[in-house]
Amino acid sequence: MGLRESLEEPVSHYMSTDYAEVQADESIYHAAMAMQSAGTTEAVVVKSGAPVGIITERDILYKVVAAGLYPQRVQVKDIMSSPMETVDESAKVLDAVAKMSKLGIRRLGVTRDGKMVGMVTQKAMATGSVDKNIALPELAQPTGFPCPYCNAVTKSKEDLSKHIDQTHMGGLGLLQGDLSKW
Repeated sequence: MGLRESLEEPVSHYMSTDYAEVQADESIYHAAMAMQSAGTTEAVVVKSGAPVGIITERDILYKVVAAGLYPQRVQVKDIMSSPMETVDESAKVLDAVAKMSKLGIRRLGVTRDGKMVGMVTQKAMATGSVDKNIALPELAQPTGFPCPYCNAVTKSKEDLSKHIDQTHMGGLGLLQGDLSKW
């Protein structure tokens, strides 16, 4: 799918229904534990079941930890962003991205008939995945042995040695799969 088509998709294709919920009078420590348990980087702050704000791990880092405050003593309401910005589940990705950009935020609550049903993030829309653990190429475990000359991937070091010998050294037989000659 091209960029133009993906921008026309509804945000519901990229929303996650996994998010932590906390109360405004709970401690930051409790919020951090709820976020860790849910495997998310944000917690929706609710009052009587309705979202009234949001707190992110960045909020905790910058507004609590960097300020030298104690997470057990600071309440969620002291650092949450309120009101929480939302978008209807039928809104186009383009509209959600524009709203995030205008407001300088990275996530929006997703609503259906005024009720929160999920969360959409810039990361999910940019990568096309709601998977929380997107492998970065620099951190991915290698599945083979890439050639330093042409990036061809071989199954073993010995195969790589033979490949280098045959492809890049003109088949002179210098390495012949012998790793001790490296």
